[in-house]
Amino acid sequence: MLCARFIILDEKEVAEINKIVKEIGMKYDGRGLTMKTGEIFPTDNAPVVSMENGKPSILLMKWGFPKWDGKGVVINARSETASQKRMFATPLVHRRCAIPSTGFIEWAKYEGGSKQKFIFNTTDSPMLYMAGLYSDYTAKDKDEELISRFVVLTQQANNSISDIHDRMPVILYKDEIRRYLTDLTFANSVMSRDTVQLIRKAA
Repeated sequence: MLCARFIILDEKEVAEINKIVKEIGMKYDGRGLTMKTGEIFPTDNAPVVSMENGKPSILLMKWGFPKWDGKGVVINARSETASQKRMFATPLVHRRCAIPSTGFIEWAKYEGGSKQKFIFNTTDSPMLYMAGLYSDYTAKDKDEELISRFVVLTQQANNSISDIHDRMPVILYKDEIRRYLTDLTFANSVMSRDTVQLIRKAA
């Protein structure tokens, strides 16, 4: 399963992620919703960037759309087929988001069954933004009343990750986020490119 983990490290030297963590803390203080830092797992609450009151804003959402049978969650959406799937078609048109992180995790598998964990990031920034979609679901309990859910869009892997996995998240540069959120034609073009190069480090 691609991108089943990503990282939010609130390290002092990564001012951008610290600002996001602080903003989430202030916005959701006293509302019963919390986010964690470090390794983010499916169903965790995480910050996303989406349009609110006509501008990009940081909101807290839960990772994963509920499956139709109520058993587990869907955490990724294939960009090539999202427009054809009932679960993703409407969010693709109206509810796109960007997921900030300090990298995503993938595992290399070797002969004999051993694995190596790697953290992937872009070549020019400690921040990595993944393209995503979000939607609202009927609350099952009080804690979920004010929270939406998101998935990460994925695409065919390029040569910077293909030796480990055949898929990769759709990556956004920071200066593309607003346009991705507001311009469907641009969003579609981003989902079909394969030029974003990633670097890796063993975790």
